[in-house]
Amino acid sequence: MRDPEQTPASRFLSLKWKAVLVFSLVLVTINISLAGLAYLGLQRQFAQQREQIYLGHIKKIRGLIKTSYQRMEQLADIVPLLRGDRADENSVAGKIDSIFERHGHLLQIVWGVEIASFYSSENKLLVSWGRQVGTDRILEWVRAANERERPITGLDCGERCLQYVAVPLLANDERAGVLLLGRSLAEVVLSFRQISGDDIGIMTAVKLPSENATELRRLMPEWGMRIAALTNAERNLLVLRSLSEGHSLAEVASQHVWYHYGAREYEVRLIPINKAGVENREAQLVVISDVTRALADIRVATRQSLLGGLVGLVVSETLLLLLLWKPMARLQRVVLSLPYLAEHAFEKVRARLSHSVQPAWGRDEIDVLNDTAVTLSYQLEALQAEIQDRTRHLAERGDDLARERDFVTGLLNTAQVIILTQDSAGRVTMLNRQGQKITGYGADEITGWPFYELLAGDKVSPELFQQLEDLRAGRRGQVRVDTGLQCRNGSQRTISWFHSRLAVHSSSDVVVLSVGHDVTEREQAEQRLTWLADHDPLTELFNRRRFQHEFEQILEASIRYGRHGGLLYFDLDQFKYINDTSGHQAGDALLRMVANKLRQVVRGSDVVARLGGDEFAVVIRECDVESAVLVAREVCTQLNTLEFPARGGNHSISLSIGIALFPLHGATVRDLMANADVAMYQAKEEGRGRWHLFSSDEQVRERMQQRVYWKEQIEQALREDRFLLYFQPVLDIRTHTIGHYEVLLRMYDHRGRIISPAQFIPVAEQSGLIHAIDHLVLRKAIAQQAKLWSQGYHLTLSINLSGRVVDDPELVPVLEDLLRATGVNPSSLMFEITETAAVADLAAAERLMHRIKAHGCRFAVDDFGVGFSSFFYLKRLPVDYVKIDGMFVRELAKSHQDQVFVKALSEVAKGLGKKAVAEFVEDAEALALLHEYGVNYAQGHYIGRPTPHIIDTPCAEGKVAWSHAQ
Repeated sequence: MRDPEQTPASRFLSLKWKAVLVFSLVLVTINISLAGLAYLGLQRQFAQQREQIYLGHIKKIRGLIKTSYQRMEQLADIVPLLRGDRADENSVAGKIDSIFERHGHLLQIVWGVEIASFYSSENKLLVSWGRQVGTDRILEWVRAANERERPITGLDCGERCLQYVAVPLLANDERAGVLLLGRSLAEVVLSFRQISGDDIGIMTAVKLPSENATELRRLMPEWGMRIAALTNAERNLLVLRSLSEGHSLAEVASQHVWYHYGAREYEVRLIPINKAGVENREAQLVVISDVTRALADIRVATRQSLLGGLVGLVVSETLLLLLLWKPMARLQRVVLSLPYLAEHAFEKVRARLSHSVQPAWGRDEIDVLNDTAVTLSYQLEALQAEIQDRTRHLAERGDDLARERDFVTGLLNTAQVIILTQDSAGRVTMLNRQGQKITGYGADEITGWPFYELLAGDKVSPELFQQLEDLRAGRRGQVRVDTGLQCRNGSQRTISWFHSRLAVHSSSDVVVLSVGHDVTEREQAEQRLTWLADHDPLTELFNRRRFQHEFEQILEASIRYGRHGGLLYFDLDQFKYINDTSGHQAGDALLRMVANKLRQVVRGSDVVARLGGDEFAVVIRECDVESAVLVAREVCTQLNTLEFPARGGNHSISLSIGIALFPLHGATVRDLMANADVAMYQAKEEGRGRWHLFSSDEQVRERMQQRVYWKEQIEQALREDRFLLYFQPVLDIRTHTIGHYEVLLRMYDHRGRIISPAQFIPVAEQSGLIHAIDHLVLRKAIAQQAKLWSQGYHLTLSINLSGRVVDDPELVPVLEDLLRATGVNPSSLMFEITETAAVADLAAAERLMHRIKAHGCRFAVDDFGVGFSSFFYLKRLPVDYVKIDGMFVRELAKSHQDQVFVKALSEVAKGLGKKAVAEFVEDAEALALLHEYGVNYAQGHYIGRPTPHIIDTPCAEGKVAWSHAQ
């Protein structure tokens, strides 16, 4: 390689000259820009100043014209007061004429009046002095002055611009006529010239051609105007005529015009007469201002700014060139040394770039570059040695890559998902072992196949093919889709695919990586869940949700097309008894038998569903009354033939069916279900194994209306908190103290009347609102108990639970939350459940009692003794108290049978470790007998009536003393 210093260098422009050139261009641009901005700013400031002057001119002219009118009105008031030549003249017109003859020269010379006339009150000219006038406009002003009885002013710019004032005169307090005075507007022009120093003129519209030479000089045909008056007329007429040849009148009127004429600069502005305070569209005021000196000052300032910038430019470039000269020489030395690095002549480079050590303040970027080049020579020298070492290890790295490739191949083959790759045409280029196992194709067989030929199922669509095409073309980054996969043996598998685009470096590279997960089993499970959402898993019939959906569609179609149908709603008689005595498995088997028999009885087009528990429903399409009754009879007959074996015996099956026809008995699913439910309960009242057709007679309708009314009342009372608690004392017969109160529920209507629970509780239980009432009673009672204990009343509250409480899964969680929130002692709470409610679902009642008692609360069974198997259930239920039904206590003093029964119940309760409570104690004799029989507690009107408040004073033990006076 030749020495870089001996190599002929190509022609180039040195960096220092480039820097000087760029710096010069920047400074020139900045200087010109600043000068231009300054010039524009001065121009804008000058234009704003001229605009303010223009507005001032308008105000001045308006004030001069107004002052002129005022002086003329004052003169009109003075004229009638002057003395004429004929003192004996009696008429007003004669007197005015005498004044004009004697003082005419005074009006003209002193006041500048050119026209003076007097008109009668009928607008007729009586006296005239000076020039003759008779235009229609002047007559209008005279007429207006007569009519309005006040001065009228006006401007007439026909041949000349004259100001007029018409002043009405009075004689002997009556209108005598109008005095009209006219003077030229030229005096206003002269006054403006004296005040402002600017020239001003009056232009009027050209009416008739004139042959007067002077008038011809004042015409401006381009504008259609004539100069009526003008200051410095000789010069300014030439300016205006020259201006009119290059600018239209509209252009000059809309903006200020700076016009160059005769080595001078003029600003010409037009002021319409109406802007000056006078309504006249035939005349314009023109203001001519000499602005030569002001514009010359702006140009001088701009030239001085440019000259100063040029001097600064020359000085800056000179300093810059001196500053760069030596550093560029040093930089050139570094540049000529760098080529030696390519020859690995590292020592020669270091020798050429050796430099003396300079202090830190003297170092610059070139010194840093010089040091960097030296450091680079050392680094390149070390790098050369490292390259030799790396070349040695390159072969070893190749072996490592081969091992990694084998690992990736093994990973693909062991992954439990389908992994395949596609080229840019969508052909399969690789399939892993799991993919071969699922599809049944070998790697050699499937290579080159179009990927879409493997897909099957209803999710394969042109949109999917377009998405895959967009992915291969790079318009998408990934595609997720579930499709079917056609296997070699003809079966289909559901695969969840995730297609992603790979980085492409050449046309032969793999474009798409597809990973597929076999979700066939998951899809089957989802289908099963979908089926379970619409079906009852026990009987495989439609559930309530699907039944209501199907029923709504059938009902809508029936109403639309005028068809009829029927609804059968029924449940099994004594199903709870079979469930309790034979177990839930036996009950489930019975429900399956009923479902199978229903499928055999009804048509395939009818809808059969299990609504819950032992409730079933059948919707019969397109049937009349006879057909619906026939199907109901057939269902009863077929199910009565079934015998159900349980515990060594056979049970016959019977059911009660309610029939409602649509749309006869209702136009909504809700109404039809409610009517069928009413019909079913009417069938139950008639006996087992019966059917009943819903009747819309007055009695049934009234019953339904009552149910709807009370349901609405209950819902409204819940929203408005119109429930309240009453408390009835329970007497400890042995100590004659009251430590126990039963909580009773009442509701009041909008008028404040108290409503007994017997009126609304049955409807609440039927409509499902009873659970909300139970929760409300719990909240209010426990809050009351917390308040009582805080006041020293260590009492026990007995809370009644409804007959549907065993079906409420939220009751126990609500109770737990209330106990935690209030801190009430659970042992101070007792819950009452009726015997009939407990017997209806013994197992559920037993579970509920155990859960509540686990928190420390106590239980009582209410209305004990009304059931035929009371003693059997009492042995199973974990109750603490037994409340003897009031039917045995009300006539206790008079009935020997009641005495025997109450005594027996008391002994049974005592024998089972439970305490007895007698209800409906109405007299002292009954209380004495209860004490004799060992009954623990008494409750009734004799003990105390229910009240909304507990107001007695507690004893030392926290209980209330009792006496019959209460």
